[in-house]
Amino acid sequence: MRIHIDRDLPVPIPLQLQGQIEYGVTIGDFPPGSRLPSVRELAAELGVSPVTVSTVYRTLQAAGLIDSAPGRGTFVRSEGVREPTEVADPTDAALRRALQRADRAGVGRAELIERLQRLVAQASPAVPLRAAFVGVYPHVTRAYVADLRRHLAVGDELVATTFDELADGGGALAGRDVLFTFAHRMADLERLAHANPVVASVALIPSERTRVALAEIDPLARVVLVSAVPEFVVTFRSAFERFASHVASVRTTVHAAPGGRALVDAVGDADVVVYATGAEDVLDGLPADVRAFEYRHVPDPVQVETVLLPLVERLRAAKARGEPPREAR
Repeated sequence: MRIHIDRDLPVPIPLQLQGQIEYGVTIGDFPPGSRLPSVRELAAELGVSPVTVSTVYRTLQAAGLIDSAPGRGTFVRSEGVREPTEVADPTDAALRRALQRADRAGVGRAELIERLQRLVAQASPAVPLRAAFVGVYPHVTRAYVADLRRHLAVGDELVATTFDELADGGGALAGRDVLFTFAHRMADLERLAHANPVVASVALIPSERTRVALAEIDPLARVVLVSAVPEFVVTFRSAFERFASHVASVRTTVHAAPGGRALVDAVGDADVVVYATGAEDVLDGLPADVRAFEYRHVPDPVQVETVLLPLVERLRAAKARGEPPREAR
């Protein structure tokens, strides 16, 4: 993912920069451990002040999204899961040998994990886990939870809540074995979770329905992208262009209050309106001949299979042994 600045947008440059890095981490374009450009490199590339880049990096570091290592550079934080480091034991060595044998036999990672989970399930009844997903918008958070539930064992409990609900005193987190959220909101959730043991990030990808809808847009259509928040305007356009680079006429705008003149004017001559989650109000008053759909994400199934499910099984095994809850770092 290439970072760039659009000076024609009514969005401050620091917000554009911060939003692109946050979104890039969330969708996996900036993988854990990957190196970001230095302050001077990125400032020179974008034509902005090094102070601007430095301020954004400090904000992201305070949020727990990136780390700076003196003399080495700035990196995306490696921990997609905040939990204590486990001491290696003979079981780890045996599992590594099994992994090597699977590689030699041509058994893929996803199939190997599935086989192991099946063996574990057959060996003993699954100890149920209690989990929560903390999102931003209620309806899409519930959709994420419905998707993740398909991967969990019968008896596991996964509930949906939002940061706003937690701030209002709802959506209690007490007694949960694991909490899920987005990479750029993990630090916020850790502050709210207090003594909850583990906080894990869920990576997102555009849904299949979204990808198909983007590919079907007429190349000559006039498209307007409506972002829910200013900091994601630039990343929204980049994400759109990844799947609909064939479209020539694309404009972006920021969601305004329902009926706001600026938003009405922006979509007034559009053939297609693509709106980000949280900008559903744009549908009100749209002409019947304007095609409109939401740019919806889903949990990345690869990350679920290779990161989250192994985490869940480690927690399940620890709970079965009666180990006390461990606080997140």
